[in-house]
This record gives sequence, structure tokens and C-alpha cells, in this order.
Amino acid sequence: MTSFQNSLVAAKMLVDAIENIKEDHSLFKVCMDIRSMMNWNFNFKEFMDIVFEVPDIKIDILWNLHVLQVLPFDVSLTKLKSEAVFDKFLQSSCNLCLMDTTNNEALEFIQLGLITYLVNKAFNGTGEEIEKVCLSIIQVFLKELFSLRKEDMTKEKMKALFSLWKCGLIDNKTLLEFCTYFLHQFLKNKTVAMLEAYIVQEHCKSHDEPFHMTFVIEQIIKNLMPDDVVCILFEADLENTINWKNYIVILEAFIRIHDCESKIILRNNEDLVKRSFQHLNQNALKKAIIIGRQTALHSKEAFPMAYKQWFLNQFGNSVYIKNPQYVSFFIQVLSELVPYERNIAIIKMSLERPLTIPSECQSIYNDYTALLKTRIKDLEPQIQPEDIISKLLVAYQETGKIPSYVMEASLMQKNYFLNVFLPVLLIPRVIPTVPDVRERFIEELHRIGKIPNVIFQKYKTACNQEKQKLLAGVDMDCIFLDDDT
Repeated sequence: MTSFQNSLVAAKMLVDAIENIKEDHSLFKVCMDIRSMMNWNFNFKEFMDIVFEVPDIKIDILWNLHVLQVLPFDVSLTKLKSEAVFDKFLQSSCNLCLMDTTNNEALEFIQLGLITYLVNKAFNGTGEEIEKVCLSIIQVFLKELFSLRKEDMTKEKMKALFSLWKCGLIDNKTLLEFCTYFLHQFLKNKTVAMLEAYIVQEHCKSHDEPFHMTFVIEQIIKNLMPDDVVCILFEADLENTINWKNYIVILEAFIRIHDCESKIILRNNEDLVKRSFQHLNQNALKKAIIIGRQTALHSKEAFPMAYKQWFLNQFGNSVYIKNPQYVSFFIQVLSELVPYERNIAIIKMSLERPLTIPSECQSIYNDYTALLKTRIKDLEPQIQPEDIISKLLVAYQETGKIPSYVMEASLMQKNYFLNVFLPVLLIPRVIPTVPDVRERFIEELHRIGKIPNVIFQKYKTACNQEKQKLLAGVDMDCIFLDDDT
């Protein structure tokens, strides 16, 4: 049999096997049979042309041909890159890399081999076409990985990825480049506004999204030098073009792993604060505050106190708070963050220790404190007026005095007092012949001028109408009749 005929027979054997054989080990056996048919002048081109006519050829077939040195994987990838089926092939490659292969040793072998091959080729620095192809596959693979939901993110699916560091098939330099690339891709995966990071921070110790990715990011960070990760975190061009939720995941993972190295973060953050004031860069200052909050979340002290201490250390006696231009800039940034703050203790803390600022900035600072007070009202549990009134009536019955809450509300929260509190208190009812505690309370409020006379008389009229309705439904004659009548 000529080499040409030999290659045709081999190709036909493989095509028939792909179409008719379902078991992976049988396909592998066919690949081994093809290997045994090869000789020094085997016609690879004819063989390859026929094989690639198979629609949606499975990646594990190509990998087996590569392992058995029948068809180099470089050749397969280069050929597929020029074909219309490449997108489907790329997707199937990513699916294989993220598959749980716990009960399939053959597939696990292919999975690890494929990932190590792609990483080695993508980061070998040769600039060859195959490097670009493999990098494009890794890029799509990472997007698929980053899009996994919480319920799909399992250690079994990450097994092949985590094996990269213990399989001995990739040199250290290549792994470092891959880890750096991984973090950059994670940061660039979908743009999320900086203030979104502010919102999710206090959930960083949970396993909720996006923190379901933390254990993967920790694995990546463990294989980088702390300074390298800090360099990524403090890159000057990190503005609104990245995913700021993912930024918090990286920062959280770094602090967990390098708790003793957190001083590196704080030192860099101090420099970031200085630069933000010098250039009046709002995003830089917001980023510095976000980083300060994250480090405070891992302090030995409770978060509100730890954050308060950091904030006062950073800004309490800062020379920038003495300059009117810087103060205006600072308050503007803080004001933008207030609507996103969900920790009421942090807001109250900001009111307890006012900043010492120049007199010409007092107006803008007053607006800021008013915003803080409004946010506190938004965050405090909304107590129903009925519950407040019940407690006030108990206090009034015990002391015989109108509680101070009523007096303060009538003056400081006049709109609430007139339009919410009084309408609930003065709901029309049948007033007992002997006034109960509620009626005595109402009469006292009217006497001291807290219930306007018009409102009080309207209440009395409505209560009298309720009494008439009740009496209208009673047959008065029946009250005096005996049962025997």
C-alpha cells in the first residue's frame, strides 16, 4: 500500500470511528491504530484535509492525535483558525477546560493536557501565530470562568486550573505571566462603576457573588509576589473602565492571604490620597476611601471603629483640610458616597466628630451634614406611627406627663407631626364615657397647643358621628323588654 493510500485509509478509519463509535476509549484505540499505520512518507496533508472535513470535530480527538504524534495540535489549531467552525471549536475547548472530570480519568488527562498546552504556547514570548491563537482561546476560557454563577463555581470544575501549579509541565516564568494576565482579564471583565464596589464591600466575607470567585483569585495571588499584586491594584489608569466589584474581590483576596503585608496597601494608599488632592482627582480619592474601608473590614477592631480610626488618621488633621479648595473637593467626594453608604454606624460616626474646616467652607459642610442626617433617616428602621403612639400612651399613663418625643417632633419634625402622627392619633372612634388614657392624652395635647383647634374640633365631630352610627344600629325599645315579652 502506498503512502497516499495509507493516509486515505487512516483518515477513513478515523472518520468512520467519529461517526459510529461513542466510547472515548474506542476512539483512542482507533487513533493508536492510525499511529501504527504511519511510516516515514505518510501523507499528512491528505490525512488532515479529510479529517477536517468532519463537521464539529471533537477536541479530544485532535488531542489524542497530538499525544500519539499523528497530527500536531499546533497544526490543528492553525488549520481551524482559518475555518468557519473555529468559534464552535473554541467554545467546546472552553467547555472542556471547565468540565467536572472527577469520574473520567481519560477526560481529566485531556483537560489538564489542553490547559497546560494553551498556557505554555500563549505565554512563550515567541510572537508566532500559534501564540496568538492560544491566547485568544485562553481569553475566551477566562470569560467563561468569570461568568460562572455561584451554584456553578465548584472546586471540581477548577481542578485542572489549580493543577497547573503542581503538574510540573509549566515553568515558573510562564506561570507568573499567566497569573498576571489572569488578574488583568478579571479586572477588565465587564465594566462596573466604582461606586458599585462601595456597595458590595461589606459582603466580602460571604460567598455571594462576586465573592464566590475569591477562592480562585486567592490561588492566583498565592503564586505572585505581593509587590506585583499591589502594583496591579494601584495602577494609575484604573478608572471607570474596569469591573470595580472584581477589584474588591482581588483586594479582599490579597488582604486575606497577605494580612501581614497589609501595611504595603496602606502606604500606597497614603500616596494615592496625596496625589488625589494634588490633582483634585475625585476617582483617585474615591478609590483611596474604598481601599481604606476594605483594610478596616479586616482590622481586629469592629469595622465601624476601625474605619473611623483610619478615616481620622488619614483626614482628621490633614493639611489638605485647611485649604478651602481642597475642602470643597473633599466634601464633594464624600457627598457622592453618602447615598451608597449602608452602614448607619459609619454615618453617625461622621456626625459625632465634625471635621475642623475653614470658615468659608462652612456652608458646603453644613449641606454635607444635612445629607448625612437624611441618609440616617433612610437607613433607620421605619417605625409605624401606631407603635410610637402605643409606647407614648404607656409612658403618659405611668408619668402623667407628655413625653419629650412629642414636644421635639412638634417642633423639629413639624411636617411629620401634623401630616402623619396626628392623623393616626386622631382616628375617629367612640369615646368612652369615662375618658381613657388615649383621650386624656389627646385633650392634654390640645390644651398645651400641640393640636390645632381646627383639627381638634374636626376630630370631636368625627367621633360624635361614630357614636351616632353606633346608636342608630341599636333598637332602644328592645333594651327595656323582658325575655318573656
